[in-house]
Amino acid sequence: MNQAVASSQLTEFDFIVVVDASGSMSTEDMNGRSRWEYMQETVCAFARDLGKLDSDGIDIVTFGGPQITTHEGVTADKVSEVFASRAPRGGTPLTEALQAAFKLAGKSDKKDFIIVFTDGVPDDKAGAARAIIEQSQRQETDDALTILFVQVGRDPAATAYLRKLDDELAGAKFDIVDAKTMDEAEAFATTAELIEAAIND
Repeated sequence: MNQAVASSQLTEFDFIVVVDASGSMSTEDMNGRSRWEYMQETVCAFARDLGKLDSDGIDIVTFGGPQITTHEGVTADKVSEVFASRAPRGGTPLTEALQAAFKLAGKSDKKDFIIVFTDGVPDDKAGAARAIIEQSQRQETDDALTILFVQVGRDPAATAYLRKLDDELAGAKFDIVDAKTMDEAEAFATTAELIEAAIND
């Protein structure tokens, strides 16, 4: 599919970016930078690209420790302010972050695409899986909502867990999850192609 066609299809989606702000995101294993710093650059680039597809801005959910924060209608030039308001600390409450993202979804007639940047195994592995299964059961079509997990960092346990969400969610009505390492995500020529691949996974 060429870039123009992909971009045209993706204008049918609202985008929600979920950002891991847990303590382990301060780990420096991303070419001499911390996972947090590296992810900030990546999210800013995503926001610029997604802004061309979703003119009313993206929604961002940050999670770390007990704190889940939601920012709606964030334009590319405001993403750095979201990061400036947080610093990595605490655990990884992915279940609650996903639930917050699901609440943001469905606010328009568009389909929803959620991209989750995370570096590790969540506090409640079963709870996060259950939240995704329950979301899939609420959907009427496979592409009504898609979740792409992008792993930041090199934790093999996180890779294994995210692969399990991608391939082994027993009870899900639809396969709505795709998972990529950061290296795999960056191998795509454009953000649109990465998103397109996740939707068609």
